[in-house]
Amino acid sequence: MEKVAVKIRDNAHIYIHNTLQNAAWFLKEEVEKLIKEKGDGIGLKIMACLVIIAFAFEASINFLGFKACGEDWSENRPYLHKVKQIARKLGVPIDWESRPFSTIKELKQFRDTVAHGKPAEIRGEQNVTITEDELNRRNILKADWEKLLSEEFLRRCYDDTEEIWKLLFDASGLKLIDTITSGESTIEIIENVS
Repeated sequence: MEKVAVKIRDNAHIYIHNTLQNAAWFLKEEVEKLIKEKGDGIGLKIMACLVIIAFAFEASINFLGFKACGEDWSENRPYLHKVKQIARKLGVPIDWESRPFSTIKELKQFRDTVAHGKPAEIRGEQNVTITEDELNRRNILKADWEKLLSEEFLRRCYDDTEEIWKLLFDASGLKLIDTITSGESTIEIIENVS
C-alpha cells in the first residue's frame, strides 16, 4: 500500500458542559412527560436527571474556570469551592443561605450521596402513638435522599443551576460562540512515499 507523508494540523475546542446541559434538559423533559402521563419510573428518571444536572453544573463551572482563570484553575478542587472561586473572580456575590446558591449545596449533597453509594442499616425499637394514616405512610425501606426525588426539587435544581450559569456567564464577558464545541483539521500532503 502506498504511503503519503503529510502534515496534519488540528484545532479543537471540546466543551462537555454543552452535552451535559443538553442531557439534563432532555431528561427533565422526559420527567415532565411522565408526570403528565402518570407513568412508571418517575423517581428513577428524577434521580438520573438530578445527577446529570449536578454533573452539568460542575462542568459549566469548570468551563468558566478554564476560561476565566487559565492555568490558575484546578478542576480537581471541591465543587462548592470552585463556585466560590469563579464567583469571586467574576465579581458575582454568593449567598449560600438563599436561592439559587442554597439549592446547589443540596444538589451537591444529593450527588455525593448517590455517587458514593454507602449502605444504610436501620435498627431500633420504639413505642409511639400515631394515626393509621401515619402508620400506612411509614416506609422504612426509603433512604433519606429519596425524599429529594420530587418534581419540586428537580425543577428547583434545574432552574437554579441555570440561573447561576447565566449570572456567572454574563459576568464572564464571554460570548455564546465561545462556549460551543468546534474545531477544524487540515491535512497538507508533503510527498508520496513508496
